[in-house]
Parts: sequence; structure tokens; C-alpha cells
Amino acid sequence: MSVVGNGSTTIGGLLRSQHVATQANIALLSAADNDDYSFIDQNFQPESLQTWGKRGSVINVEMRRYRESVLAGLVEDGYTVIDADDADDDESGAVIESVKAASVELYNAECKAIADSPTISDAELKKLQDTRAKTKTERHQQRKAELSRRYEVDVTPNLVEKDDNGWYPQLRMHYYLTLGREFLTNRDAKRAKAQLEAGENSVWKPDFNKGQLLPAVLLLENLNLLQFLTPDVQLRGSDEKMLEFKALAVQHRHVIKNYLNVSISEKFTPIAIAQKLLAKIDLKLDYIGRLGKRENRECVYRFVAPDDQRDSIFGQWFNRDEVFQSELVSVSNNISTTTPVTDTTSLSISHNTEVVSGSNNNIVFATPLSDTALYTPENIAILGWKGLKLKLQQGLDSAGQFYQQLVSTIGSSIGVADGEPYWNGYLGQWQVWVNFGSGCTSVVCDWLIVV
Repeated sequence: MSVVGNGSTTIGGLLRSQHVATQANIALLSAADNDDYSFIDQNFQPESLQTWGKRGSVINVEMRRYRESVLAGLVEDGYTVIDADDADDDESGAVIESVKAASVELYNAECKAIADSPTISDAELKKLQDTRAKTKTERHQQRKAELSRRYEVDVTPNLVEKDDNGWYPQLRMHYYLTLGREFLTNRDAKRAKAQLEAGENSVWKPDFNKGQLLPAVLLLENLNLLQFLTPDVQLRGSDEKMLEFKALAVQHRHVIKNYLNVSISEKFTPIAIAQKLLAKIDLKLDYIGRLGKRENRECVYRFVAPDDQRDSIFGQWFNRDEVFQSELVSVSNNISTTTPVTDTTSLSISHNTEVVSGSNNNIVFATPLSDTALYTPENIAILGWKGLKLKLQQGLDSAGQFYQQLVSTIGSSIGVADGEPYWNGYLGQWQVWVNFGSGCTSVVCDWLIVV
């Protein structure tokens, strides 16, 4: 139950939106990945893209007139459609309720059968995926194996149902908007490079755009959607921050439609716009009631964190992505060991550093970034982090397994900061991207000493 592209019902509108999205995706990916993607051939099979646009516009029209389209298709297939007004109300009502009950019972049994299927190995899963004709048992086994690897938690009937209802893309968006934000660039770059390799430096625009999450995540970040996810804070449509949020969303409604497929109108209330965008990450604001004086009562909402196991799933995904990213950084080759900078006086970090004497070069120990009062976004913006050489010290208990292996192998490592520190709200800590020569990885800021 979805539309093609941005939902446009004209060929020109669909193709234009894909072209704009491709240009933006390439530009954003080039900036985030610090790589040049200008060589991409965007004119791959234009005749096929034209056909895609024609068919897509027809599908989008049918989705807008869904009931009429379904009835017309049934008649075309030879079915006899009986108007409900011409049937016996009591009899038709009983039939409808019977069909609904049978449907729910059969679907629940299907979800339970999938969840109860035996666990299979990766080799067995690959074999099932390559098999065309499968038994019902084999289909259940394949579905459970795919869900287990997708969510990396135990598969339950409830998880099967939520996945059927499109939970995975919503959860993935929430993950990359919060805990997994540091891994998003690598994720998008990996998908882009795989498509370029398969297409010999050409991309099929609809597939390329569908695989890139960076623009949508940046859009939600710029809209500051996460400001609504503070528990027990009452929200009213007349709040100043709600009005500012609506004004920003209305101003960029065309971009929101193109990348998130969410329609925004001036007629919508701020709460309605927030609910529409929160639905993209499967969250919502709960209605409390109408509060205030009788002549000025107003609907009040608040956010209640869902109890849907997403925190466990995010933790599993984070561990997976952290391991994958650590594998990109060699522990034995290409470690930058450039001569440390001797003059640290020009750096704009003197208010939170301590100079240690007694060596050939002054070493500045960066204070752990735990005092958020000092590190407001305005202060961070003026710090001279990018290009700063950073030394990872040995023997820190908070270091992850990869970094423990790294420092035990080479004692300490020298890297170069690739940007300013950023606040990971989900983990409650400051982090900074560090380039170790063979690749960038995110490091907790209180692991670092500035050389």
C-alpha cells in the first residue's frame, strides 16, 4: 500500500523529482563521505526510466482512487460485483464479520507458525532463497531466518506482524536519526559503491535514491523532530516552538514531499504536522486532554516512549555497525604517525585544556566533554577541531574491544580529527570523527589527548 516515487500523478513530475533527488543525494554523499561522486552516469537507460515514469504515474492515480480501481480490476477479471445496498443488510453484515474473524485467526496462526519454525544456518537460508518452489514449512523457515537477521532479536508473532506492517523502514530511520547516526555515511556510501560497481559507474535513479537515507535523516534533523521526544513535557499547538516548527515545515513542504513522501499544508496544525513526521519513525504524541480556562481550552499532547523492544534492536544494530566499521580501519597498516604539532597556542581550546611540561613537545590533555554548559552548539562551532592531530592513549577501561586491540598492537595511534565533536544524545556522550589514515571512525571524546 504505497505510491511510486513522490506520489506524483504525472510523468514529468515523477521524473523531475527523481532527477532532483539524485543530484542532491550525490552532493550530500560527496560532502559526507569526503569523496568525489561526480563521475556517476545518471543517464542510464532513459527509455526504461520513461517507461517507469508512465507506469508509476498510473499506479499513483489508482492509489488515489483505490476503491474504484479495485472494483474496475475485479470486473475486468470476470467477477460479478454486487452493490452492498442491494444485498440483505443482516446477511451481508454476518458474512463480513465471519470473514474478518476467519482472516484474523488465519493470520495469527501464520505469524505463530513463522515464529515457531526451527532456526536455520546461513547456508540453509541461501539455499532456500535460491529455491523457486518451496513448501509452506520452508517458506516459514526462510521468513523467520530473514527476520532474525534483519532485527537480530528473537522472532515472535508480534514481530512478524509489525514487519508485515512496514516496521523495518520506520525503525531503520529512527536508528540512523539517533544511535546509529555516526554509521549512516558509511552505510549510504557502501550501497552507492555497490550499485556503481554493478552498473559500471551508472545508476538507475529510482533504486539509487531509494537506497540513500542521508537526505531524509538530515531533513528530520533540520526540522528538529527529536525535540518532541522528551517524556512528560506537555505540548500545545500554540507553543512558540510548535509554531516555529510548523513554519519551517511549511516552508520546506516540497522537499519534505520529495524525500519523505509526507504532504504538508498551511491548513495543518503544528501537532498534526508533528504526528505525520513522527509516523516515519513509528512514534506519536499521546493526547492528554483539553486543558486551560473554559474560554481558552486547548488540546494537550505528550510523548510516551513505546515499549516495543526497539532499544534492544538498536543495541544489536549498533554493535553490528561498530564491528563493521572497526574492520575498515587497519590496525597494522597506514596509521598516520606525522610529527606532532608543537605550537598549540593558536588553538581555540585553551579554556578547557591543561598543558603538561617536561617533554620536547607540549601535550594538551583535552578535558572530557561532560560539562554541557561549556559545550553548547555555539561554543563547539568555534573550536578548531578539524585537522587537529589526536593521540589515542593506551589502557582506558572505557575503550571498546577494537580500540583495546588497536592500542595493544601499536601502543598508541595518531589520527586527525575530521570535524567538530558532536553530541550523541542516545548514548549521552560527546564523540568526534577521527581519520586514522585508512578510514574514519567515531571516537568518544574523553578517550583523546591532543598532541
